[in-house]
Amino acid sequence: MDRKIKKIIMILCFGALIGCSSVGKRVVPNSAVVSRDVVMNNSIAEVKRKFNEEIGTQHVGLYKKGFRNWKVILYGEQAYYQVIVTEDGKIFSSEKLEYK
Repeated sequence: MDRKIKKIIMILCFGALIGCSSVGKRVVPNSAVVSRDVVMNNSIAEVKRKFNEEIGTQHVGLYKKGFRNWKVILYGEQAYYQVIVTEDGKIFSSEKLEYK
């Protein structure tokens, strides 16, 4: 019985080791990662180009978790904009969302 419990614990620990080792891998090289300022400026330029609204830097929220893409929220006069930016500064998507 004791041997069976040890075997189960070892299998669970091995599974956790394998599962956690693949979390958080960067897909772009470290040399290609850009700063927060570049991400913010690229997002402001995207909103200006696509939606023709000028957004100031004080109306920008930057969100990032781990090695994922940046989520940038830009607050305009009539609507707010969500821009997804990759770690190397390229625009992935942008959309206009209405205030409720």
